Amino acid sequence: MKDNVYTFLVIENAPDVCEGIIRRMAKFSNWLSLGYCTGIKDSVATIKREKPHLLFLDWGLNGGSAYEVLQTVQNIHGYDPYIIFNTGFQKDNPEIPQEITNNYKVDKYLVKPFWENLRNHLPVYLQEAAEKATAKEKTGAGIWITDTSGNKVLISLNKLICICQHPSQPRTRIFYIDNHTKEIHVPLQWNKCYELLQQNRVEYFVAKSRSYLVVKTYVEKFEKPFIRLRNFPAKFEVVKENIKLFEKWLVQD
Repeated sequence: MKDNVYTFLVIENAPDVCEGIIRRMAKFSNWLSLGYCTGIKDSVATIKREKPHLLFLDWGLNGGSAYEVLQTVQNIHGYDPYIIFNTGFQKDNPEIPQEITNNYKVDKYLVKPFWENLRNHLPVYLQEAAEKATAKEKTGAGIWITDTSGNKVLISLNKLICICQHPSQPRTRIFYIDNHTKEIHVPLQWNKCYELLQQNRVEYFVAKSRSYLVVKTYVEKFEKPFIRLRNFPAKFEVVKENIKLFEKWLVQD
């Protein structure tokens, strides 16, 4: 992000409420408005296209509920916005807090009317949102990992192509990173590899159990049963029993 400018989107079925939030945000010059959406379809399309740093998200929307928007956010690789969730339907739908808390990641849960809350706490929320966005930008999905020689290696998971079983060392996996000149040999069990990718929201597919997995963003072509990956010379075979699952995974958003 240049010059510490961040973007926000208001998702709310009442246009007057949307405009009220945007007016309150106008005093914060480093926050750029992407406008507002009142329904599911336009909200999802805008999020996928713009990936705002901050979402003001109402529960009740035209054509559905916030659950569909939250599911979209969770399915976008590497995207983790600051979400201020709000609802005026908590009394009529007491399951909302539990559903939100258990299944989705929101940073603030507000009950309407929330204008006093925003008046008192909005600067704090925006500071937290900026810190979250900046931290994400700095790390670039980078993590430190220990290789088989005991060295600490910083890798960018958003440049991970695939992970393979070492051909002669059963306790070693090989991480292949785009633009990295060397293979990274890691003494990490397969279940720990899966946990690592899930925690960092990397979309992967185990083409052959305990042998190799591929990362979705690097899948370039599927010539049944072989996968070709961008910037990687070898091809991987999807075992017969996984082909249908792979084809379904490949087209999922």
